[in-house]
Amino acid sequence: MTSHDQRAERKSIWHDLLERRINRRSLVATGAAAAAVAALPLDLQTAEAAQYNAPMSAPALAQRQAQGSLPFKPIGTSTADDLILPEGFRYDLLAHRGHDMGNGSMFGENADFLAFFPIDMLEKGLDQTRPQFGFTRSDLSSNDGLLLVNHEYINPMFISGYTGSGAKSSDQINAEKHMVGMSVIRVKRNSDGRWYFDQSDAAHNRRIDATTPITLTGPAANIDGGPIAIGSLGNCSGGVTPWGTALSCEENFQDYPNAAPTGYGWEPEIYAKRHYGWVVEVDPFDKNSTPRKHTALGRFRHENVAVRVGGDGTVVAYMGDDKADSCVYKFVAERKLTNLADRPGNMQILESGQLYAADFANGKWILLDYNSQSALQSAKDSKGNLLFTSQADVLADAQAAAMVLKATPVDRPEDIEIHPLDGSVYIALTNNTGHGNFHGQIVRLAETDGNPAAMSFDWSIFAVGGSQSGFSSPDNLVFDGEGNLWMVTDISSSRTNKGIYKFQGNNGLFFFRTSGPDAGIAFQFASGPVECELTGPCWSPDGRTLFLSIQHPGEESKSLSELSSHWPIGGNEVPRSGVVAITGFKR
Repeated sequence: MTSHDQRAERKSIWHDLLERRINRRSLVATGAAAAAVAALPLDLQTAEAAQYNAPMSAPALAQRQAQGSLPFKPIGTSTADDLILPEGFRYDLLAHRGHDMGNGSMFGENADFLAFFPIDMLEKGLDQTRPQFGFTRSDLSSNDGLLLVNHEYINPMFISGYTGSGAKSSDQINAEKHMVGMSVIRVKRNSDGRWYFDQSDAAHNRRIDATTPITLTGPAANIDGGPIAIGSLGNCSGGVTPWGTALSCEENFQDYPNAAPTGYGWEPEIYAKRHYGWVVEVDPFDKNSTPRKHTALGRFRHENVAVRVGGDGTVVAYMGDDKADSCVYKFVAERKLTNLADRPGNMQILESGQLYAADFANGKWILLDYNSQSALQSAKDSKGNLLFTSQADVLADAQAAAMVLKATPVDRPEDIEIHPLDGSVYIALTNNTGHGNFHGQIVRLAETDGNPAAMSFDWSIFAVGGSQSGFSSPDNLVFDGEGNLWMVTDISSSRTNKGIYKFQGNNGLFFFRTSGPDAGIAFQFASGPVECELTGPCWSPDGRTLFLSIQHPGEESKSLSELSSHWPIGGNEVPRSGVVAITGFKR
């Protein structure tokens, strides 16, 4: 057993707050409370946790299903090399890595964030009260639309044949550059109810990769020779806007200019610039439009962005920095959303505003502003050099600015989503093994008076990962129309189905009620193929189709002749990441 002194040494500010929150305040008034106490015995050590709140028994599950309180029959854990779904559900494969886009380009690697845009959206308009459906109106097409897909990173062995020995050739690097970024694809549902990728839509099908010119906007637009950046990297999760554009978040951009094999070995004169690590806005309907990186939202390892509109039209965006001991951010736009019909004008809203970082110890938002924060003006590095000389510097290293102003570093804040019924903010904290948090939590933040532009908030623990809860390492989140939460997990491939993670099997998709007696209890809906991560869940406007990415199946394959997965084609084929459409939901 670990001694108290050893525990104290590795305790973080965040874990101290969690300890006090559990000891002094009630959790969400549900069965999740016992699970949280079990999984968080002071320093979050799983090995020391009591076995409280075990997964729901079979009789209890049967009772829930008989009462109609669950929309599906939960599955058990799986280690199968396939996407396992409950009875009555099926999936259609839309596209996979290398899929012909119909225009000479190929669908990229490691699909992540997904956003569905009904094909009739520009004609009929949007609904800012439906963030869970990408602000799409319920009467928009749920059978035909554009799907924007992020491509987070590449596995060189599958893309360029590079296996980690020596430098890469220019041909290998060029092959890799064309497999990152984003894809926009036309998807349709036929008369038999099956979804497919319409490769013939030359007007919309598009690739944005590491070579695409992109414009920087905002206070740091001219940084490192801007405002033109070359390509987009590390496109992890993202978000959508109430004016019908996609927001793609650049996360792990730092490895591309580093020499192979520790990095990707791309040209540092391009990819070492501070042109990466931003939020990128894309118009999926205009193939010829230039994407824009909005520097006002800060530069860090962006996981996603969740947009909310206040009652007075104030546009707010919540973001997480996906790194251990990093912060949660909020951007409040300067310009308000007053006319949904003014799409060109609204596409400028994210170009200016104020960026804040969360202080969970005091329940307040801290403004990251060089001109008004003397601490930022005087902050110096270990060599005595000023850290910042302008607001552009502050935005370009938002984490350093947040630490100077004493924002709270938390446990890998990944996906953030907004509850469609009460406006509260749910934050997935995936894990932080350096502090003994092996399985993560989901935290709920409530702004004062329900105002997204408020400068203060309260927070509570909604769910905690671990064997007592049935899931580990929460990542992407999405709500449905009834306010239920759907969550995918991010157990790293090297740990999946091993040691303390063996209880879950492969990574999966889980369902939670957010109110009532079952709130905070996880029910498993899907299990992914071997060594994959399920990512990017998003709904069609009618809630009858769930689009989902299958990322990095077979990631731990030792070579092209020693493969650990063959999804989705099977046989002896190499594994390929891809995107599926899941049907069977009844709304």
